[in-house]
Order: sequence, then C-alpha cells, then structure tokens
Amino acid sequence: MTDQQIDWRHLAEVLGTITWTESGHNELGGEKVARDALTRFVGDNALREAVDLYVTFAPGFELARSVLRLLKPTAAMVRCRQIFRESDNEEQAASAIELLRFIADKRVLDWVPEFLASDNRSVKIWGIGVIDQLWMDGEIDPGEGWDLLDEALSDPDPIIRENAQRIFEMWNADRPSDNQDRGAPKD
Repeated sequence: MTDQQIDWRHLAEVLGTITWTESGHNELGGEKVARDALTRFVGDNALREAVDLYVTFAPGFELARSVLRLLKPTAAMVRCRQIFRESDNEEQAASAIELLRFIADKRVLDWVPEFLASDNRSVKIWGIGVIDQLWMDGEIDPGEGWDLLDEALSDPDPIIRENAQRIFEMWNADRPSDNQDRGAPKD
C-alpha cells in the first residue's frame, strides 16, 4: 500500500463537481460523488478482479464483496453480468448474480429479465433477489418491479414462484392501503 498525493481540485473537475464562476466556484458533494472518487482510486481493473475473486470464493472474497457493496461500481456490475453470460460454470454464474444483488443499483433493473429467463435455477432465484434488494435499498419502488415480479410468479418452477410470492407479499404489505387492490398474483 502506498500513501499517494491526491489532486482534489483536478478530481473534482474530472467528476464534474466543481463549476467555475466569475466570482469563484460552486461545488457539489455527497455520498455518490465520494463513491465515484473512491472508485477512481481503486480502478476498474481492481474492481473487476474483486468480482472474480468473489465468484471463486478465494480468500479475501468477503472483504472484496464489502468494498464492492460500498462503492457499487459500474465496472463490477458489468463484470457480474459478463460472468453470468460467459461462464461455463453454473455455480460461478449464479455467484455473479448473487453478488450483483448485493452491489446493484437501479441501473441493473433492465438486466433482470435476462436472469429470469436463465435455465440456471440459482440465477433465477438471485435475479428475483436483485429486484427485492433494489427495493430494500430504496433504489426502486414496487411499481418499478411489479412486471418482473409478475413474470417470476408465472415461472414453471415452484421454487421461483415461492420466492416471488414472498417478495410480492412483503411489497404488498408495504404499499399504501389505497393502492393495495392490485390483485392476487398470477397462478
């Protein structure tokens, strides 16, 4: 490990958080900006390697997952999807989606239909978990996930339907009472 100098001004300019005005400058900050800055320090290659470490459960995998959870880096999310698509190892493909569930943000919602269409039961289960985790993390509201949940409720696999039903019931319980007449899940 090295202690390196950081050019904060340059980093702020690169991240677009500083705006120069005639009278000085304005700046933006916050959690997302901090994550973006830290992601730049770590680097995309190291973040993709952290995903690879996790899906093989090599020593250090839990620390890697924790860092990825904190940063939610795009490079790691994309790597999870790549492993799912390209791996011949079904366990690693499922582990990639399990990790994605933990590190995802709203950007991955459009990927979920691909996971639900998989022949790999574990990928489907974790794919449903992605929807649920996005909701629990406040990334989506139930309205953004209902169609995907409905799809899972119609799956021929009873385990997939049971997982979807559990989420359906939690989401429905959390909905304001004036919106609860959505109806029963599909059989």
